[in-house]
Amino acid sequence: MRHTWIGVATLVALSVALPTHAATPAGSWTNGGTIGADTGALYATVGFPSLDIGYLRGVSDALDVGGRFSFPYGGDGATDQTWLGLELAGEVKLKLDLGLPFVLLVRALPGVTLFFPPGFSIFFLRVPLEAALGVPVTPNLLAHVSIKAPLAFGYRSGLGVSFPEIHLPLLFGGGVELKIDPALSVTGQLHMGPGFWIFPGGDNQTHFTLGALVGVTYRLPS
Repeated sequence: MRHTWIGVATLVALSVALPTHAATPAGSWTNGGTIGADTGALYATVGFPSLDIGYLRGVSDALDVGGRFSFPYGGDGATDQTWLGLELAGEVKLKLDLGLPFVLLVRALPGVTLFFPPGFSIFFLRVPLEAALGVPVTPNLLAHVSIKAPLAFGYRSGLGVSFPEIHLPLLFGGGVELKIDPALSVTGQLHMGPGFWIFPGGDNQTHFTLGALVGVTYRLPS
């Protein structure tokens, strides 16, 4: 929890220190939607299981690309396996236009993660996928429901042994994003569900997996 409160204090300081402006397109979103063509944004989130800092760029109104650095302190989201780690990932978000009064979004976060459970190290290749349905509540508030499948292929070594493992959590939940002004917004998300850990040739495991975060987004001047 100490890491969480330090992160919250950092986000508050960031939101106070950064100037705001009105140079971003109406309707641009970082969660449950896209940021908008020719718009860049910095974001930071904190909670369980990690602290994340990232950048997004709107290639078009329907496509965002970017990347993020994460410092996991809650392992891979399993509440009974809270390890420290480091993660670097790319980010791609695609908005599907179905002509409906809501937004259908698919998102991928391919990357690599290194975890340090007691006596071991684990290297993961990750292909997290997400599908979200965004519903504009007001012009400044977007809510969404989503399903996440953060698939990861790993190799664990330590204590004189080494073996592969696969993690497949299935997380269900959603979140909201509230615009304070055209440049600054705050976010909150909550997801939970089972995490299936597969050990080829060994005993498989199921863990309760949680993702809970709050954050801020600052849209850069055009």
